[in-house]
Amino acid sequence: MAVVYISGDSAAEWAINGVPNDIMLEKPFAMAEMITAVDQLNDRSTGPASA
Repeated sequence: MAVVYISGDSAAEWAINGVPNDIMLEKPFAMAEMITAVDQLNDRSTGPASA
């Protein structure tokens, strides 16, 4: 399952402590950033590498 995490507090630590293959958005963010993140994760989960 693809997950987009959103935080205004711990986003700086995400690269070290985050879950692999997911995306962290730091608040505040633009809706376009959310759409891009979901599209990226959707491409990863439906691409040939996941078959």
